[in-house]
Amino acid sequence: MWYVATYAPVSLISLKLATATSTGGKSLLLPTPYALKMALLNVAIQNSGLAMGEAIWPSLRDAKVAVRGPAWITVNNTFTKILKPMKGKPELDPETGLTRALINSVGFREYVQWQGELQVALDVENPDAPWARWLALINYIGKRGGFIQVLERPVENEALASGFVDLSTAATDFPLYGTMQLMDDCTPDLSFEQVNVYTDKRVTRVLRNVTIPYQVAGSSRGYTLYRRLN
Repeated sequence: MWYVATYAPVSLISLKLATATSTGGKSLLLPTPYALKMALLNVAIQNSGLAMGEAIWPSLRDAKVAVRGPAWITVNNTFTKILKPMKGKPELDPETGLTRALINSVGFREYVQWQGELQVALDVENPDAPWARWLALINYIGKRGGFIQVLERPVENEALASGFVDLSTAATDFPLYGTMQLMDDCTPDLSFEQVNVYTDKRVTRVLRNVTIPYQVAGSSRGYTLYRRLN
């Protein structure tokens, strides 16, 4: 059973590659299965309690995720000032006489604007949990203020409509006009303790290449415009 929710963007979205550094922050065009599952787990815990979140985690971890992105996506390329930890032995700031732990630097960032609706589909083997209600409560995805708003009550479908891309399966070929994205997802043995931010357990993720149906329609120094092919 697929639970399908439709969202509209409220702000720009930024979701860096799992392999990106703090200095080079290229953004993905669409959210990854890992990001969507973490958003849903957060909603489940806030709405139904920690015990419920821990109970449904195995089902959520192994769930399939598919998306149908907006008709147009614009990526804004920009540089911004950031603070980085100082390497080596700290030095005294000549202006204040204090030891500086951070230094000023410049980082590359991409912010994504969705022009149209985003549909998210979740196939999960646990019909007893209120998945549709939790999907309706998601209002944040990615980083840097990536707010979204559900447009209607999520529906249940036996099969997906055309245009959805299964993010849980790696691409076996590369269509001529598609765009390859490196998506992260939960490993089969990822435990609840590992995703709990209050423990020191290390999170393990699997990376897979997924082809999404988007083609570059225009670009310049400051932006890149993508259009959906189907």
